[in-house]
Amino acid sequence: MNRPGRARVALLLTVVTAALLTACTGTDADPARADATPTTQPTSSPTPNSPPPPSPSPTASPTPSTAAEIAEAVDKWYTYGGETAMVSLIEEARNAESGRPREALELMVLDFGGLTDALSTARLMGPIPDPKTQSAWAAAIEHLDGAVREVLASVPKDGRTIQSLQETGQMLRGWSTFDEGIKSLKSAQALLNRRFGLKPSVDPWEAE
Repeated sequence: MNRPGRARVALLLTVVTAALLTACTGTDADPARADATPTTQPTSSPTPNSPPPPSPSPTASPTPSTAAEIAEAVDKWYTYGGETAMVSLIEEARNAESGRPREALELMVLDFGGLTDALSTARLMGPIPDPKTQSAWAAAIEHLDGAVREVLASVPKDGRTIQSLQETGQMLRGWSTFDEGIKSLKSAQALLNRRFGLKPSVDPWEAE
C-alpha cells in the first residue's frame, strides 16, 4: 500500500508536451520575497494628571541577535541534523527528478515517496537561525512540496495512460514549481557556505 506522496504511475504524455516542456523549462529567475514593512499604530497622549503607563517587563530574546550569536546558532543547527536534512532533501529531489518527462509520448514513473519523507524531516529541523538563509530554505521546502502535490494531481484518475491537455498543463506547472524549489535549495546551501563556511564533505549535487 502506497504512502501519501508515493506514486508509481505509468503515464504517456500528450503529443503537445514536447513544445510545452521547451517553453516551461530553463527559467533563471531567482525567487524573491519582499520583507514586510511594519505599520505604525497611532498612540494617544496621556491626559493631564494621569499616571504614566507601566513599563513593560524585560524579556529574554528568543533568537540570537549579534553576528557571533547567529553564527553559533547556525553552526549548531547545521551540526545537529541540519546538514543531514539538507543533503537528504537534495538527494531525494534529484531522485524524484529522474522521473521527469523529457519528450512527448514518453513513459514516465513518478515516485515522490523519498522526497516527501525528506520534506517532513526538513520541517522537523525548525528554522535556520539566520533570516536570509532561512528565507531560501523555507522557499525550497514550500516549492518542492507544492510541486509534488501538483504533479501527482495531474495523474488521470480514470485509468487512462494518456493525459489530457489540462492535466499536461498542470503537470508542467508542477515541474516549473519544482525548478523554483531547486533554485531556492541551491541558494540556501550557498548562503550557508558563503556566510558561515558550512558545506557538506561531498557535494550532493555532484554525487552519484
